[in-house]
Amino acid sequence: MKFKTTVILLIVAIVGVCYIFLYERKQYRTEELVLRQQMVLPDYKVSQINKIEILKDKGSIVLENVGENHWRLREPLELRADEAEVNNILSHFEFLKKIGTLKESEIENFNRKDYGLDKPKIVINLWIGKGLLKTNRPVSGNETKYTISIGDKIATGQNDVYISVEGNSDIFVVNGSLLEKINKDVNDLRNKWVFEFDEAAVERVKIINTSQESIVCAKEERLWWMSEPVIDRADSERIKGIINELKNLKIAKADFVSDTEGDIAKCGLDKPVLTVSIGYKDQIQSLLLGHTLDEKVYAKRSDESAIFFVHDVVINDMDLESNDLRDRQFLRFESIGSYGIEQIKMEYPDTTLTIDKTEQYDWVIKSPTEILADGDVVRGFVEKIKELQIQEFVDDSGENYGKYGLDQSAVSVSVFRKIGEGETVKFLVGKTDEKGGLCYVSRADSAAVFSVPTESFYDIVTGGFLMVRDKLVMEFPKENATEIVVERDGNRFVCQKEEGIIEKWFLRSPVNVEADIDSVNQVVWNLAFLKADKFIDATGKDLGSYGFDNPTLKVSVTYEESEGIKSEDAVATTEEKPETNLVESNKLTRTLLVGNKLEPLNEKPSYYAKLADDDLVFQIGWTDVRDYSVDLVSKTLFNFDITQTNYLKIKSPDLEISLEKNNENNWVMTQPEEKIIEGNLPDNILLAMNALKAESIVEYATNDLSKYKLEDPQFSVTVGLENGENTMLVGEKTESSYFVMNEALNYVYLVRRNKLEDLKRITKSLVEQ
Repeated sequence: MKFKTTVILLIVAIVGVCYIFLYERKQYRTEELVLRQQMVLPDYKVSQINKIEILKDKGSIVLENVGENHWRLREPLELRADEAEVNNILSHFEFLKKIGTLKESEIENFNRKDYGLDKPKIVINLWIGKGLLKTNRPVSGNETKYTISIGDKIATGQNDVYISVEGNSDIFVVNGSLLEKINKDVNDLRNKWVFEFDEAAVERVKIINTSQESIVCAKEERLWWMSEPVIDRADSERIKGIINELKNLKIAKADFVSDTEGDIAKCGLDKPVLTVSIGYKDQIQSLLLGHTLDEKVYAKRSDESAIFFVHDVVINDMDLESNDLRDRQFLRFESIGSYGIEQIKMEYPDTTLTIDKTEQYDWVIKSPTEILADGDVVRGFVEKIKELQIQEFVDDSGENYGKYGLDQSAVSVSVFRKIGEGETVKFLVGKTDEKGGLCYVSRADSAAVFSVPTESFYDIVTGGFLMVRDKLVMEFPKENATEIVVERDGNRFVCQKEEGIIEKWFLRSPVNVEADIDSVNQVVWNLAFLKADKFIDATGKDLGSYGFDNPTLKVSVTYEESEGIKSEDAVATTEEKPETNLVESNKLTRTLLVGNKLEPLNEKPSYYAKLADDDLVFQIGWTDVRDYSVDLVSKTLFNFDITQTNYLKIKSPDLEISLEKNNENNWVMTQPEEKIIEGNLPDNILLAMNALKAESIVEYATNDLSKYKLEDPQFSVTVGLENGENTMLVGEKTESSYFVMNEALNYVYLVRRNKLEDLKRITKSLVEQ
């Protein structure tokens, strides 16, 4: 029972859908038919019309579809038609609606003359190609046509007009907008675009400029190449811009000047000052530019009679020299940075530098010797040559290479995508110009000589091995360092590490004291990963010119070599301590020599440097020299426990104060008067002394206090402690500091003036209390 019910419901649903579909379809077709019957030409289709003839008193205009909806004017001139205007006319007839109908059978004394249709003002023939429409319309040869006659406007003063259609005795009233659509002259219907082409299809561009130089460019795959007057890559983007400008070049209706052949010479178009041509497949479209008038230029297409004006900006944009259209990017190859490049080769007259990309070490120099390359420099070089822009097209003759250093002395640079395959690009680098800002280059596949900027490029090519080798000149695990020796300003500082639960460093010379761990680490860590800013010379000649015969600074480090890391060529670093070479079989000492200072313009100074066991001269920055020159002990002057102090003695030329603690642990002044000190001023003096930090240590052990006027100090503070006493002496004042001595250590410090002035003010407060 349930199954039978389901089947019945399904049948009812199908019948319902079919009814709705058929009824609605019939209803739609009926409504469309009713609507079309309201039109003057009910069976008319725009796509069927292939010719239009507009007959007027002043003459006729004939337009014809020549294929793919391209229309041409055939009469009174042979011209390209404005397809938008043509389509507007044709579309208007498709939807030309009857406002009224006058039937001859219903009107007494019917006469077409009364409606202006005996001699119509305008007659339009719309021709239909054979076989496009089955109709009983008048036949002319192999074609059928619609013929529409346009008469007078209606007498009521409205804009409507009378028309008739050949083959129909009725007269129709239609909206007067029909007159606006068809009452066109030649300038209305002619094409306003100078060129008509598909930009992507253009294969050739030719310009004959005002100097009558012929420039010819052709597209190969995605790039443009120049074939005249020189063979070279063309500027593809510039050419695309020219094509786009020509594509959008339009003529205003008022700028059509003449269609008379006799006017060509008058307008300077028989001998044009400039010609621009574009070609695709077997077609060529050319624009000739002649005389100028105000801000306009006479122009015409080579295949048409029409003379018209274009703005003079066109001649300015198109009057180019061959170099204007040459590609200014020196090299073109595919890579993302250096990714995708496996080898770079630079060939010099006496050697070859080969740099390979490896998975393990990034970039490695394979010849003239195998060593890690500076990956940043190599990557930067690849990116630089990719973006090199030609500044000047110097010489296309191929006969003057020697003049530009591009003969046997040139450096040949090759870039390879795959090792062992042919180079991706190859070029030569010659001399620089007089100012040094440009250098001369040429491509291996071209005779032309160009100039490109030298910045971040020329030094690498000419510097070769020294420019691209890894900048790391010394490396060891920093925790393996056991001793450092710093020689500067006539002093020799020796620091040694003592192993223990807590690692400590001790200054052994010129004094024996615990070293400042931060200062020692600063020196060790710099040496443990010593990198050059720039390599200067590897010949080992004339080292005195760099200041190595009397170095500014000498820094030695002794370290234990880790297993697998050996420096076979390491030697002794100083005559004073030759045993550092042979302390233990697994220990090594290396010495950094710092020579003369360089002071480049607008930059911080740098220094020449080298390792004592290597001829390689390199450059290090002023910050490195500053770090090697640090004081190896703490620059904190005092560090005593203020709870253990029991007396203070303060002296200055005009004041002497003595303080001591009583049994109640209170401070009592005994000189210049006896009184109990209120508050914590004495403790503040002690805290201020502990907080003093020197700018530098001037001397570690001095026997001549008079050098710093410390034999008769202008200010002193003696602190009594349970295990003895210590005195701070303040001597000569410099521009912004004082010489200060810690008498117990015998160190002379340089301390900022403001720090000591604060201490003096506190001591005066003791007397004023």
